Amino acid sequence: MLRLLASLALLFCLTSTTLCAQDLEVPPATEATLVLHAPQSCRIGELVRFDVSESIADSFRWLLVPDSITDFLVYDEGQRAVFSARAAGEYRFIVACAKGGTVDVVTIVVRCIGPPAQPTTDSLAKWIPFWLWATPMPQDQCEALAAGFEDLASRKTEFEDSGEWIKATAKNNREILGDNLEAWKPMLDKIGAVLVKKAQSGELSTPEDHAQIWLEVAEGLRDR
Repeated sequence: MLRLLASLALLFCLTSTTLCAQDLEVPPATEATLVLHAPQSCRIGELVRFDVSESIADSFRWLLVPDSITDFLVYDEGQRAVFSARAAGEYRFIVACAKGGTVDVVTIVVRCIGPPAQPTTDSLAKWIPFWLWATPMPQDQCEALAAGFEDLASRKTEFEDSGEWIKATAKNNREILGDNLEAWKPMLDKIGAVLVKKAQSGELSTPEDHAQIWLEVAEGLRDR
């Protein structure tokens, strides 16, 4: 008898759970909701991808400002698009979706960046962004290197001469970049060549001189 009651109680619990879960089911969305994934900036010639596939919609429509943009393609029934700019400037994209008599609209402005002008000074804060344009490196690695140069600049009293600064910097770079060090070698060689030139000209004679140049390097790595 006790086993029968226990079985009935278990069956009732399972049935109740099922009924409650069914009662709480959320009805499918009926209003249009646009979800857009896209970058806010790009470089000339870079392929920009737009994705609205996560939207709640039956149809999509794209509008461009200026409407003379030619390098723009919509595909996958309007859920995705690609764009490539031939000139620097701002490009506005308006995408609308519709579902069940409702509409949702999102506008995004993509800023296309052109190559920087060649620096007219010997400041590494200006030259490094110029070099990074020609040879782009991952932003997170640039940030990590910049932090490393700033850290060494803050420890300027620990180093007696340029040799110690270079040794500490090389060690920092190896630790920060790890397996990515080889990919950075051309960029680090350019920075190193400028540092050698400054040392030979007497611009790196004090700890303050070194700290200032190391901070220039950090600024250049971040200014992309």
